[in-house]
Amino acid sequence: MESQRQVSVLPQKTSRFAILGLRVLTTILLVVPFAILVSNVLSVDRDQKYHFYDFVPYRYMAASIVIGIAFSVFQTGVAVVRLRRENHGNILLDFYGDKVISTLLATGSVAGFVMTAQLQKQWGEAVSDYYHKYFKRSYAADGLVFLAFVCTFILSVLSSYALPKKF
Repeated sequence: MESQRQVSVLPQKTSRFAILGLRVLTTILLVVPFAILVSNVLSVDRDQKYHFYDFVPYRYMAASIVIGIAFSVFQTGVAVVRLRRENHGNILLDFYGDKVISTLLATGSVAGFVMTAQLQKQWGEAVSDYYHKYFKRSYAADGLVFLAFVCTFILSVLSSYALPKKF
């Protein structure tokens, strides 16, 4: 039986640098929306303030961001070590981890978009510029989490290319 060899689109060293760059970009795209989400406070009255933890979808989004940051930082460190040692490491961890994290970030982003749209619809036309500023920040955080999902999805596809080489 002839052995089939998978031809990579990028040279091995280049793909490792691309993976490292995507991991760093993912980390940045997760840290920024977390900072926006935590600092985005809506003061309706002097006594009534809304934080992200007052809404379940925003809490879910924040949890998915924190888990995504932890995984991304860990995988960035692993990518640096792999680049220096020139080995493949645990490819199954990359493959399944990237799949799980990309799904988690996608659902977190959608939860944030849906919650922001519901709040905008609920408060209706009676919203002032202050409310619009809150919504714009919320949409910015949701969009950045979505971009982080796109990066992890690309990483997921790249890690799936490495599987036939290993197994």
